[in-house]
Amino acid sequence: MAKERKNQIKKQKTPLLSVLKSIARKLIYLFLALSFVLVLYAIDRSKLLDPNISWEIDGELIIEANRYDDVIKPLISNKYLLNLGQIKSKLKNSPWVADVEAQRIFWNRIKVSIQEHDIAMRWCSEDCISSKGYISSKGVLFKPTLTINVDAPIGLFSEFNAKDSYFDFIKYQSILEPVKISIFKRTSIDELTLENNIKVILGHQKQNERLELFIKSFDKLKKYKKIKERGIFDMRYPNGFALSYSPL
Repeated sequence: MAKERKNQIKKQKTPLLSVLKSIARKLIYLFLALSFVLVLYAIDRSKLLDPNISWEIDGELIIEANRYDDVIKPLISNKYLLNLGQIKSKLKNSPWVADVEAQRIFWNRIKVSIQEHDIAMRWCSEDCISSKGYISSKGVLFKPTLTINVDAPIGLFSEFNAKDSYFDFIKYQSILEPVKISIFKRTSIDELTLENNIKVILGHQKQNERLELFIKSFDKLKKYKKIKERGIFDMRYPNGFALSYSPL
């Protein structure tokens, strides 16, 4: 008896060309992926994404701002995560800074605009040793680590009433113009040393009235050399003043 043959479906072989195309596609994808990784690596190793800070201080563009570069250096170490809020807050705490704005121009290119305190008065505590600083024209006391030489009147008074003392100084100066005050000392009383070395003791009340009286009195007495160069006017008396002299 003849054996029946079972009909079997022959498995067709994949054409060689299709296999090659499939391998080629996979190689292309692998090449593109590796190229992308290499590009990212190259960019990361380059300075292309490094933070670029442009500084504007008091309306003037400058190339370097060393005192502020050091302040924000820890905040720009991660070039993929720059927080403008942190940069602004850190700079705001710098003693020279009155106001600051930080603006992202493009990616890691940042513009920082700083308004610095001006110096209207040099300040120090009563002993002029324990604490020193400056007062701005807005009455803000700031105490930088490094001080600078500047030609400005000196204020000797407590740090806690610096603003009020400064604005009282402004009133006294407006009354005395054009004569300038070189030293303003406030303890329990107010004392002025003028640019001509004349000293005026105003006390703790009616200072403006007493200063007006000093101006009138000094105008009559300034012809005397001793008074003009070494006079000390104590204006705390109800009906006049006491006159003494600074030692030679």
